[in-house]
Amino acid sequence: MTVNAGPEYFAAEKKYLRAQSPKEQLFWLEEMIRQAPKHKSSEHFVANLKQRLKKLIERQEKAKKTGKTTLKTIKKEGFQVVLVGLPNSGKSSLLAKITNASPKIDSYPFTTKQPEIGTLNYQGVKAQVIDIPSIGSESFDSGIVHTSDLVLIVLDDLNTLQNISPLLEKCPGKKIILINKSDLLSSEDLRKLEEKIKSRKLSALPLSCISGYNLEALKEKIVQSMNIIRVYLKEPNKPSSPIPMIAPANSSVRDIAEKILKGFAHKVKETRVTGPSSKFPNQKVGLSHILKDHDIVEFHTV
Repeated sequence: MTVNAGPEYFAAEKKYLRAQSPKEQLFWLEEMIRQAPKHKSSEHFVANLKQRLKKLIERQEKAKKTGKTTLKTIKKEGFQVVLVGLPNSGKSSLLAKITNASPKIDSYPFTTKQPEIGTLNYQGVKAQVIDIPSIGSESFDSGIVHTSDLVLIVLDDLNTLQNISPLLEKCPGKKIILINKSDLLSSEDLRKLEEKIKSRKLSALPLSCISGYNLEALKEKIVQSMNIIRVYLKEPNKPSSPIPMIAPANSSVRDIAEKILKGFAHKVKETRVTGPSSKFPNQKVGLSHILKDHDIVEFHTV
């Protein structure tokens, strides 16, 4: 926030962000306006709050008349990831960086009015990624959060996590905390942040949509959350395929053979594996051998 506000304002804002009903949202938003600083430099800030209040009232009135929601219906496709965060945390920018989506991105809060959907395609693995309206928005809906496979909690300050955690206590999916805008930190502050994450044993990652810092690491973390393995097939005397075969975690050599073609396991004379599950490169293994992520599998048939 660009204006100085007293503790009463921040107390109201905290309760507004945790509001569980439109009625509560309305009450605490009005309290935020009452407690907001009233001076020349805060005029634009207060005007934005009043505009937000007006839209919230209009949305509630419309909902009463129609009995319907204006939010788009989302069909779950495969592994589903949801971006959750406070206004201006950089969710839309992150969606644009890691998926094929082109959401509207602006500096003013509550830019995202409807869920934006994109597809992450990383090393042959795909996931549906959804950016929902920010916490505190009249369009915020926690329903999809509680049905997703993975929640990415996007922050621009680790200290704001306490404002979001209560909303996600009943969320059954996995969670990764992302501290965005790390490009604004000095190297010393970034080091301290990473030490704090490590000491608190958080599933968290500093990143930057501007510099690209840790974006590849985030993609890898998403894939690791999917409980799958990537297996690269290799024909004898040829390089391995650059596109992996995706299989459930703890799949065996037999599972991969049958995934290639039903009955193929009976034709396998010898299998060699190079990678995390092998003791050494080109290890000869049996059909019951359990594979790991990034293994290279070479089948020799009868």
